[in-house]
Amino acid sequence: MNCETPVANSSPSAALPVTTAVRTRKDAGRPIQSDTRRHTQPGVRRHATPIPVHISGTAVPDCFGELADIDAGTVYVRAERQIPDSSPVVISFQHTQLSGIVAGCQPAGEEWIVSIALSACKGRLDERIAHGEAGILGVVEGDRTSLHQCTIIDTSAFGMGLRLGFPVATGARICVETESMMVFGEVRHCHSKPDGEFIAGILIVDVVPDTRTESKFSVILNNLRWKLASSIRGRDVPAFRSFH
Repeated sequence: MNCETPVANSSPSAALPVTTAVRTRKDAGRPIQSDTRRHTQPGVRRHATPIPVHISGTAVPDCFGELADIDAGTVYVRAERQIPDSSPVVISFQHTQLSGIVAGCQPAGEEWIVSIALSACKGRLDERIAHGEAGILGVVEGDRTSLHQCTIIDTSAFGMGLRLGFPVATGARICVETESMMVFGEVRHCHSKPDGEFIAGILIVDVVPDTRTESKFSVILNNLRWKLASSIRGRDVPAFRSFH
């Protein structure tokens, strides 16, 4: 599938057309900019189930929360307690565990917004995902992320096609959890099918492997690289984002 080239055929096995260009391929590795207009875009179903997460680490107590936002190389978690900066943590979703470093923790009412820089990210999807594989879709809606079911119908190095039971707004930030990885991306188009379902084309921004498939050495090395880069250039991920 090539997310950059329109194709008339809309069958699940064909490449998905692009109707709105919101990002070029050369921009795929850059952070997705926050845009408050996405918060009111029509098409994304409201009042869906939030995505629960569990945060753990050798130097931090276990805590629970939900996914609040996503960005290139960073996830934001609404947690029940404060977590110290620079703490190595593991974020557990339903199937996937991601490792990272706490880049910031700011109060948000009675909760805390924890920004976590992910340890292992790559800008393209090299591993082939079986077509027809079920996945868990997270869609950013305002200051929270909602949980949905989806089916992966097509993949390429920079794109992914999803079959959904509901429409999703073009430009929305999303994450797709499979049995072995988490894919972060941006919706490029979404159109309805005669059977009442919808086909969405996703531009991949980051692919994060399940930390349980990595060696302990690679996780440590990624953490050291992040700390070294932060000390030389300053933090390369935002420690706080306004969620108002």
